[in-house]
Amino acid sequence: MPRTRSSLGSLPCPHWQAKPAIGIAHMKVVFFVHYFPPLNSTGSRRVESFAKYLARDGHEIVVVTTRKTLRDGPLTEEVPPYVRLYELDASGRRVKSDAPSVVAKVDRPAAKRIHWTRRLRQQIMRLSGQLIDHRLVFALALRSKKLDPQVAQELQSADIFVSSCPPWPAHLAALVAARRFGKPWIADYRDQFSGNHVMNGTWLSDWMERAIDRALLKRATAVTVISGPMQTYYEAMHPTVHCVENGYDSEVFQAVNAALGPVTSEAAERPIVIRYMGTITRDRIPHNLLGALERVNAPGRATRPVRLELFGDTRILEDFIDARHPSLKQWIDFLPAVPYRKSIEAMLTADALLFMETSNMSSLSARGVLTTKLFEYLASGRPIVAEIDEQTLAASYIKRASKSHVVSRDVETLAAALEQLANGWPAASQDEAFVTSLSRREKARQFEQIALGVSATRA
Repeated sequence: MPRTRSSLGSLPCPHWQAKPAIGIAHMKVVFFVHYFPPLNSTGSRRVESFAKYLARDGHEIVVVTTRKTLRDGPLTEEVPPYVRLYELDASGRRVKSDAPSVVAKVDRPAAKRIHWTRRLRQQIMRLSGQLIDHRLVFALALRSKKLDPQVAQELQSADIFVSSCPPWPAHLAALVAARRFGKPWIADYRDQFSGNHVMNGTWLSDWMERAIDRALLKRATAVTVISGPMQTYYEAMHPTVHCVENGYDSEVFQAVNAALGPVTSEAAERPIVIRYMGTITRDRIPHNLLGALERVNAPGRATRPVRLELFGDTRILEDFIDARHPSLKQWIDFLPAVPYRKSIEAMLTADALLFMETSNMSSLSARGVLTTKLFEYLASGRPIVAEIDEQTLAASYIKRASKSHVVSRDVETLAAALEQLANGWPAASQDEAFVTSLSRREKARQFEQIALGVSATRA
């Protein structure tokens, strides 16, 4: 069936075909980002993969970023050897992030586990949306007369700038640098800045975000986004918007799988383990799954018990369980965020994976949720239990990957899925061609062709 504009809410990116490279065969690419190693965050995976595969194809990669502290999150990741990384302070001088951190056990109350400045920022966001952001000083540093001479030389000799949002000051940094050094610029969106269904504030902040978004993109040479609905949104602001989805790094999965070795049989009476990786927000509480979990773990049930393990910032759910589902405390483990490869290992060794996102049909932003976690879950080959709207784009990917995955917001359906897990998940083949098409390598090749074309406009 032909794809129409009105059906983009349930379809992936519009069809894209690689074209012969235009112009130069080699680029020097400068990325402006906040999320990048040593910070451990799924927000860094997209640019990391672009950098990795572009460097492998012979392109020169420079990353200009903020100085990271433990307030930003765990600093557990190694800086890739194929990039030149420059961290800047508010005056444009080179600095170093805090020393690498280690992941500690969960031994503090949930409300105190996240640095107080991050909790404060989350409170402010409810009023101002994404407008107030401490990383604005990073963007303004690119205008500074004190800008590090080596950084200035890197920017002057670049072929193209790329910024990744969120946070939106990364786009502002690229805009400032593009005007100062006269380079083409690709504005990449992992999430919407304006019109965001999660990080929104009041009507006034929403209006201001749209105005800033439009003003920023007037200067961008091209825009890249992660989904069809997001492409529809930004096509109203810019004439050249490309869709380059997120994905998973197949090489990391292969390496982790090899390190795990052969799977050994386990005791049949052990609990079934369902894992969730990531942050729990107020609109990601799995109300229906918790009800299903109570049913399958009720006293006197003959099925194997089901345990839920959650890795990351889960303090909201911890408080919710204490207040609403105290009987489930023995069946739920709250665990800290772990380094990237450990998170992949946790996925591969789970009996099933829980997928939750603020994904619905209320707006283009809510329809266009295609997170890195979704693609990594699909790549793991593990059964997925998703408590999301069945009509969403993310749901269509999950169901297409394998007919055995369960997508529902119905307690009865989710309880039946948990019982199936306890009694032996029914075998169902995975659409390997579809899953393989979602690899980071393929997405990086697509982005490379776009970047080559943009670079050629100013060559």
